[in-house]
Amino acid sequence: MNGLHHLTQQHDHDHHGPRLDDLAAISPLQTTYPSYQPPYPDSTGSSAPSEDPIIAGADEDKRKRNQAASARFRQKKKQREQQMAEHSREAQEKTKRLEGEVEGLKRENTFLKKLLVEKVDNMSDEDRKLLFNTTGLTVARVN
Repeated sequence: MNGLHHLTQQHDHDHHGPRLDDLAAISPLQTTYPSYQPPYPDSTGSSAPSEDPIIAGADEDKRKRNQAASARFRQKKKQREQQMAEHSREAQEKTKRLEGEVEGLKRENTFLKKLLVEKVDNMSDEDRKLLFNTTGLTVARVN
């Protein structure tokens, strides 16, 4: 007996999957293939429809409930996306409006500072001291 054949037979006892010898018969040119043996023959799980009408009805009911749940999920997702888009649009509009308001307040602030400096420069020394004493500012004269 060939030593390789003997090793293959010994290997069959250690391994329960398909042997290389079994796969050698498969060719891309052949039209029929050896039947598939599931790894767990005792398993009852199957994607094939059941012959039992009760089980088939339960499977159909489960499929319909799953289909309805999927439809509800897609609808809620679409609503969330629409709400987020609306919220984003509103936030962008508010940001633009507030940026315009900030620019207006900056211009007003600059104008009022210039007006105040002009007024302080034209004040008498007595009025200027009174202003600085009541505001707590230090006397800084701009000439």
